[in-house]
Amino acid sequence: MGYEMIVIPYFPNGRFGNRVLYYNNMRQLAAKKGWGYKSPSWEGDSVFDLQDDIRSDEITQEVLEPCLGEKFFSDRHVPTREIFKLKNMLTVPENSLAIHFRGTDFHSWNPEAVLDVDYYLNAIEEYGDVDNYYLFTDDMELESYARVIGHLHTKGKTIVFGSPDSVFDDFNLMCRCDGIISSPSTFAISAGFIGKHKKIIHSEKWINSRVVGDDKFWVDLKNGGNEDYSLWRLV
Repeated sequence: MGYEMIVIPYFPNGRFGNRVLYYNNMRQLAAKKGWGYKSPSWEGDSVFDLQDDIRSDEITQEVLEPCLGEKFFSDRHVPTREIFKLKNMLTVPENSLAIHFRGTDFHSWNPEAVLDVDYYLNAIEEYGDVDNYYLFTDDMELESYARVIGHLHTKGKTIVFGSPDSVFDDFNLMCRCDGIISSPSTFAISAGFIGKHKKIIHSEKWINSRVVGDDKFWVDLKNGGNEDYSLWRLV
């Protein structure tokens, strides 16, 4: 009799952050059951030091759990930073803060998820003194992005710009910063639970809107999260 396997038969539609979360769901379930695991080839193979635990393919259970849901915080059986070890660790100076802006498809998915400039400016003020600001976005036309750049320039701050054409470098840099002012994007959230962040800030307006709808991930995060991912401040 072969060992049981947890498998991802395919990665559903979505960007890199979604796929990180699908992979994490598979690994957590495999650790819970003591089973092997495998996934199809994906971008994470070139970003992380991943290795499938292929014991047998005779008995399998497919897993396509929602990216973010009730199991993210409750079904933690192996620390995410042990699962996702970056292959190429880019260097970021001490006292650096990542700021993530998400636009593009969020405009049609849920306009409230495109966070306004007041959130970012208030979060920058709340975070305190920073030597280096790392700005990341998939939408350089965002008003909030342009206004934050202008705000930081007037204060004479050092700004490092990410590039939508270098997604994996952006992800790596976000993981290395000391803190992150996050959007609701799974890209930023994934960098938060894989990286070394001591301080993670989210939008209170956004989280409250999700809590009202009983969105389990955001409810649990507001209630404290876990060792992998927790709030430093709501702004």
